[in-house]
Amino acid sequence: MKLAELLAGLDGRIEGDAAVEISGLSYDSRTVAPGHLFFSLARDPERSRANLTDAFNRGAGAMVVGIGGSVDARPAVTVVESARPRLLMGAAAARFYGAPSERLDLIGITGTSGKTTTSYILASIFEAAGYPAGIIGTVGIFIRANKIYSGLTTPESIDIESALARMEREGVRHVAAEVSSIGLAEGRVDALNFRAAMFTNLGRDHLDYHGTPENYFAAKLRLFTGILARSCRSDAFAVARGDDPYGRRVLDAVTTRKVSFGLAPGLDVYPRDFSIGADGIRAAIVALGKKIELTSPLLGEFNLINILGACAVSVALGIEPEAVAQGVRRCPGAPGRMEAVAARAGVLTIVDYAHKPDALEAVLEAARKFTRGRVLCVFGCGGDRDRGKRPIMGAIAARLSDLPIITSDNPRSEDPNAIISEIEVGLRDAMKEEPGACARDFRVEPDRRDAIALALGIAAPGDTVIVAGKGHETYQQIGARVIEFDDRAVIFQIALERGYRKN
Repeated sequence: MKLAELLAGLDGRIEGDAAVEISGLSYDSRTVAPGHLFFSLARDPERSRANLTDAFNRGAGAMVVGIGGSVDARPAVTVVESARPRLLMGAAAARFYGAPSERLDLIGITGTSGKTTTSYILASIFEAAGYPAGIIGTVGIFIRANKIYSGLTTPESIDIESALARMEREGVRHVAAEVSSIGLAEGRVDALNFRAAMFTNLGRDHLDYHGTPENYFAAKLRLFTGILARSCRSDAFAVARGDDPYGRRVLDAVTTRKVSFGLAPGLDVYPRDFSIGADGIRAAIVALGKKIELTSPLLGEFNLINILGACAVSVALGIEPEAVAQGVRRCPGAPGRMEAVAARAGVLTIVDYAHKPDALEAVLEAARKFTRGRVLCVFGCGGDRDRGKRPIMGAIAARLSDLPIITSDNPRSEDPNAIISEIEVGLRDAMKEEPGACARDFRVEPDRRDAIALALGIAAPGDTVIVAGKGHETYQQIGARVIEFDDRAVIFQIALERGYRKN
């Protein structure tokens, strides 16, 4: 495709040969091949210049820079100046890959918690209905069971459009995509045409990026009032929790068809009756007037809410109740989300991605309801992120677990002991000031492996051990090092080493 054709009508001023043939798109200079259009997204001028030089040396046919961007190779290569290169990249990627979202049933899921699990439930329902499904999200991009990408929860637009185009070629017609607040704020999904957008909830997260909770919510609301509203899909609709204050704000703001879900009777999708235990969930629900009997191996009330949201989307799409029930029953959940790992006989050991206050609270509340003995919680907080949530999470652990064990998560450039000290403030205050706090003691073990071993060693039959914060992640960031670390594998190894179980 010629550059002029690719960028016609878009926000880009071409300096140089507009007829240059573009063979591909790149935003990472290391992936540039001859004839690529390279988008320079680095904010640091020195890094941007280095990337542009690298792209030029690899044969880029043209380069996109911000207004006034420096291109040392400007005389030898076509340059495109744009006020917002990332938005231009999204529009160009949609055009280059043939705008696959115009033909796919693309479901965007946003909210603080529940996005990943909901996407997996939706994909299972789609498959049960006979529709090959795709997933885009935190765990990766999947075409059915085939993983084709690992990286950002909401990838850059080039990655999304190329993945959707591949999905379309391989027969996928239904895609569940997590849409993060940062992805929305940066315009990564602005060029997509969603069939439906779903809002799960809003808690505290990414305040190091957004600054305030209201800014955080405003970024998520854009999916509904901006992007969904201009979708080319005339049958587009919005789904949101009707018993959540932020969910109600979403429903009030949208102008498309809207569907509410939650635990409250009278919503479009709600449970008439349900039970939740250590063996999973049973529920009789009403979904847009249709009665559906559900069973699921997933744990906790928050997963019932995730199921209700997925059912709301599915029934609104016209999927039959039998397929909805079958898909819910078949879905084991997402990796690292309330994932049980066999360790000690009689002890339920669960790994969960909970790394923010509302998620940790939901996981511990769920565990308390199905645990006969004590709840032990191994957790930490990531470095170089929102520091304000650290004492909050400490207080939650004190209130809802019998023995909190504070450890490292991904400390990144921060001192792990300094992070732990900030968590400890909230934990001690809650133990002292909250009469209902479960914890009477706590432990500190900065080494995450040792902290997990400590919890498994203390646990007795009837107890539940929650290892929170990293979920599906298979690494730990300590300073400049990235080391191999998977909570699930570590639990398994400790159990073998200590003779808690046999291989």
